[in-house]
Amino acid sequence: MAVDKVFRVGVDVGGTNTDCVIIHPGESDSEHRGIRSTFKCPTTPDVTSGIINAIEGALSKCDVQRDSICAVIIGTTHFVNAVIQADDRNLRRVAVLRVCGPYTQENPSFLDFPPILARIMNGHTAYLDGGLEWVRAMLTRADDGREILPINEQQVRKECQIVKEKGIDDIAIIGVFSPLDTEGTQEARVRQIVREELPDADIVLSRDIGQLGYLERENATILNTSILKYARRTIRGFKQAMGSLGLSCALFLTQNDGTVIDADTVEGCPIKTFSSGPTNSMAGAAYLANIENGREKFPNSQVIVADVGGTSTDACALLPSGFPRQAGTWVEVGGVRCSFSMPEVVSIALGGGTKVEEKDGKVLVGPESVGYRLLDEGLVFGGNVLTVTDIAVASGKADVGDKSKVSHVDDKVVSEARLRIKKLLERIVESMKLTADDALVILVGGGSIAHLDDLEGVSEVIRPPYFDCANAVGAAIAKVAGQVDAVKVLEGKDEDAVLAEVCKEAVQRAVDAGADPSTVEIVSVDNMPIQYTVMKASRIIVKAAGRLGKQALLKPTTISNVEAPSKPVAATNGTTNGIKNSEKDPRDFEVSPSAAVDIRSYKPEVDANGTWWVSEVDCEFLATGCSVLACGGGGPGYMCYLAARAALKAGHRLPVVDINTLPDDGAVLGSVSYGAPIVTLERLPSGTEAADATEALMSSFPGMKMAAQIAIEIGGMNGIRPMLNAIPYNVPTIDGDLMGRAYPRLYIMTPYVFGKQITPCTQADGLGNTVTVNKCADMRRVEKIHRKAALEIGLFSEMVPAPLTVKEVKEVGTLKTTSLAWRIGRAVFLARREKRDIMKAITSANASGKILYVGKITSVRRFVSSGGYTEGSVRLKPLGGEEREHGDTVADADETRDLFLPFQNEYLYAALVGPGQTGTGDAQSRGEVVCTVPDLISLIGSDGYALGTQDLRFGVKVCVVSFAAHPHWKTPQGLKLGGLHEFGYTDLEYVPYSKPYYDPKTVMEEFRP
Repeated sequence: MAVDKVFRVGVDVGGTNTDCVIIHPGESDSEHRGIRSTFKCPTTPDVTSGIINAIEGALSKCDVQRDSICAVIIGTTHFVNAVIQADDRNLRRVAVLRVCGPYTQENPSFLDFPPILARIMNGHTAYLDGGLEWVRAMLTRADDGREILPINEQQVRKECQIVKEKGIDDIAIIGVFSPLDTEGTQEARVRQIVREELPDADIVLSRDIGQLGYLERENATILNTSILKYARRTIRGFKQAMGSLGLSCALFLTQNDGTVIDADTVEGCPIKTFSSGPTNSMAGAAYLANIENGREKFPNSQVIVADVGGTSTDACALLPSGFPRQAGTWVEVGGVRCSFSMPEVVSIALGGGTKVEEKDGKVLVGPESVGYRLLDEGLVFGGNVLTVTDIAVASGKADVGDKSKVSHVDDKVVSEARLRIKKLLERIVESMKLTADDALVILVGGGSIAHLDDLEGVSEVIRPPYFDCANAVGAAIAKVAGQVDAVKVLEGKDEDAVLAEVCKEAVQRAVDAGADPSTVEIVSVDNMPIQYTVMKASRIIVKAAGRLGKQALLKPTTISNVEAPSKPVAATNGTTNGIKNSEKDPRDFEVSPSAAVDIRSYKPEVDANGTWWVSEVDCEFLATGCSVLACGGGGPGYMCYLAARAALKAGHRLPVVDINTLPDDGAVLGSVSYGAPIVTLERLPSGTEAADATEALMSSFPGMKMAAQIAIEIGGMNGIRPMLNAIPYNVPTIDGDLMGRAYPRLYIMTPYVFGKQITPCTQADGLGNTVTVNKCADMRRVEKIHRKAALEIGLFSEMVPAPLTVKEVKEVGTLKTTSLAWRIGRAVFLARREKRDIMKAITSANASGKILYVGKITSVRRFVSSGGYTEGSVRLKPLGGEEREHGDTVADADETRDLFLPFQNEYLYAALVGPGQTGTGDAQSRGEVVCTVPDLISLIGSDGYALGTQDLRFGVKVCVVSFAAHPHWKTPQGLKLGGLHEFGYTDLEYVPYSKPYYDPKTVMEEFRP
């Protein structure tokens, strides 16, 4: 008689314990939620033994027959540990084949890897013809412009021979705009050629790993490729474990986004399982609390899950779909920036083993913890350390250990510790909320006994049954997903119809991956307008998910043919060449150049002539400072920072000088990166764009000799750009720029406040295409002409306006801003190192600075205007007392109003708004305007790096700071060109800034011998 295969086995392999649950999903409406048994056992050095022990233990506690199990679903941090611990036994060298044409060469592979990982993984990098120019193909419908360059077959074969000679057989292929290559004309074609030359190689395509964002997708692809063979051995070990248990069923692993992936597919993309642990915990908590069927009771409640372990508490917000809210566009794995879905998790140092101490008459909770030693060191277990668990027992809220061993603990210590624990839990819950409304909190994890008192801002706290094995439950009930990331032309089309078509494709992908068609739903839609296009277009990301279908569950994993692993599948123990992590040089794991220096005593290199020779540490400071001065615009500066580091590593020098050291008649040129952020992040520069544009421009001025480069705008990526542009001409960069901030339009520059000419003005792409506007009656029309030309050459170029003389720059420039950016960046890094208030450090570095507001983003609105600019607004609400991370630096601790900021690439004004006020419209509706352009407004994250308008997202805590604009902008002409009227706010006048402009001391002046 056939036995129905209805049961699932969920397994979570943690660093300390391996948990297992056996569940019948069809009994989810029952009181026990379909859970037949659970079991917890220590994780073993050879992970497979721990899995066997856990499953056998769970089977022994129930009457479930082995042949009635339809799937084993495993969640593990096994693969990511090898990366975090730089385990060279299981990481391999990788050959990187960039399908990019002339582009990306400014940013070499592996540059932003920790040194130890770069040494292990960096095998070879090749730059191949190919790549996509999505703009011309998709927006102007040209038939000849889809490829940057055609694939060069002989070039690929030649690189394959080099790779073969180096003994590398793990290959990552990364093509420009490859996630949009639906026809497989690029990466797939290169793979086909490589396969012919290297038939035994493991090959990974970046379009199978990540989304748009070239560097982050490449990094994720490299990590995935390096760990591929280890993943294959591990999966074989999992399959062997199933065979030894007599299980003949499907094997799945859980992914970072809370969905499942079949074991055979994991062998090709293990990186998708790197962060499955927290996601499983969140999904399991929602299932155990029966939130899906309890929405009637809490119809509009925000749901926050807090997983309390022995050392820390992880919190995440659940979306109405039941999936965790996802993190931003990139995440960090082992110090490497990567692009793949991971939940947005906030952690605090609070767990069952957290130490409770009395110092100077105050009771402190954490951050130190006894961790896994709780059973030996906690008071109730016979130890001598007072912990959160002991407080719970002493309060009568928990029944573990020997209560008599905490009878001597003073009642005052217990009550004050409880209050502190309460505040810590309230703080982490509040950090995940998007509105001031009360939230529903689900507590899981073995340390959840830390919840002792009611929490403010929380409607109800649920600690469901089986709370200590939520991870394994989350694995057992995980769904299957399908996702589409596409750029769509919307011009002349029904946008709803286009969106519906993308949703239909996402649903089909979920079904193809094994989801039951009748259960698939759309769980997230992100519609992001594309800037600077003559036709309306959007990048649309849609995810659909559903329950595992019968076809997927009834497809058993083949056990008999599983090849034995070539070496034991052991848990990584953090060794490289036999050296334990604890014995390695910590600097070997650092990506930050400043981590290797004492920032307080660090001195930039300034020679006797007053030339500042910029270092990698200086570049890091500059990138951070430029982000603050960008006022939300300026483009993403990370790639320019990396390009400067790459130039220094290649032996180039980056000199910066005071303008007064240059002859008055010398010519000064500069360039600005010009285009759409989506292209900037994907089609990385070749490094020749600025030189091509400069050469074309200089041909209009025969005999002109360049004396120096200068930044067009100090904000964002363009603050460092002139140092790179100066290299081929062997000239220095002037300490200063022509804006003192960032502005969205080319003509909003201080030279044009004083009537200087913008033309001739030239832009160029990396293929040598150049476009010059020789003469134009209206500088605003110059902008329009160049915008249209930029579309034709790919929506990313370098733009060089008409040159100025040194004398003219002295009169019309905003000088010393390079030094100012350096000082702001240095202040941020020093404050981080010394654990001081970062925002206070920023405003101290610029004496005109003041903090306007500290709050949390509650809404973001974006659209692309007819001029191609990203317009919109962001609204913040004030933080409660326990949320404030910046202490006394809050402008007004009693402020209860929201802050509203509209933007056009950059923030335009800040208005305090009360109930019923929108921040726009008439004076009554607008609220109290407290700052306006041309003064600088910047939103800064808790790490001291400013958020561009493209980075804004719900729930993020920010500090809003403001600085006085350069005096050039305070003139009548300056206010006309750079004030609110230029941006369409003709009914609003400039709100004078309360502090005078800060004229910074130059780096050269301070550090010159």
